[in-house]
Amino acid sequence: MKQENPLLDISNLPLFSQIKPEHITPALDVVLQDNRAWLDQTLDTETRFTWNNLVAPMNEAGNRLDRMWSPVSHMNAVVNTEELRKAYNDNLSRLSDYHTELGQNAKLYQAMQRSEEH
Repeated sequence: MKQENPLLDISNLPLFSQIKPEHITPALDVVLQDNRAWLDQTLDTETRFTWNNLVAPMNEAGNRLDRMWSPVSHMNAVVNTEELRKAYNDNLSRLSDYHTELGQNAKLYQAMQRSEEH
């Protein structure tokens, strides 16, 4: 039986005792890929954007990313090991790149400019 990645279980409190350094990159891969795919698909539609179909889902995607990354950041601060520090540092730039992409996404900016207030 394949063990699930505890960083992807955001239904309850973080499963700190189960989180290992080797979970970090695959979990971040999944969340970033899902978030990027959703945003690309959404922005490629001819939909009239609103809070409900653009902003709220973007917030949910951001929350999922935060719920995945926060335990990693916390563990890096309190149970720091060489392996954990390496996994954390290796992925920190990927997280920064993702946030930069969002901030510089012209299609997203245009969608927000055209969105209706609801």
